[in-house]
Amino acid sequence: MTKRILVLFAENSSGVLTRVCLLFSQKGFNILSITCSVTCYPNISRMTIVTEGDEAQISQIVKQTAKLIEIHSVFLLNNENIIERDLLLLKIAVEDSKKNILCDIVNKYGAKIRDEFSGGIITELTDKPETIDKFLEDISNFKILEQSRTGITAMEKGDKIPTIDLTDNY
Repeated sequence: MTKRILVLFAENSSGVLTRVCLLFSQKGFNILSITCSVTCYPNISRMTIVTEGDEAQISQIVKQTAKLIEIHSVFLLNNENIIERDLLLLKIAVEDSKKNILCDIVNKYGAKIRDEFSGGIITELTDKPETIDKFLEDISNFKILEQSRTGITAMEKGDKIPTIDLTDNY
């Protein structure tokens, strides 16, 4: 099974995300990560979906999602030619005596300290998912109070721009 990233351009309306997720569920496909936000066109949303499967399964996912009426375009990103990022916010308990150790790890990964409070800090790290996983391993000796992770967003490198089938309404 190979991890693949799909980009869907869809109507920015209620229920579309639910229908996409329902389609994946009905067809037995797992969503490892999903992000969704409005694009430069206010009526169009961009969904970045990470899933996994063999070539035939991925092809099936692309064909099935493209059939949904609210979907304007579906693109399968080339895993070898992408920039992918994930955002992690982490609230970590830390004693004053161990704060320097934690700060060294935070600095090693280029994370930012966004808040300091009595007994802990909140960090922010935006990077490749593998780097975030490694960061979490490196701080595993500290107590995590709260964790929030966005999921992957991705874009192909270079000047290739996905086309969106827009009608006169946009």
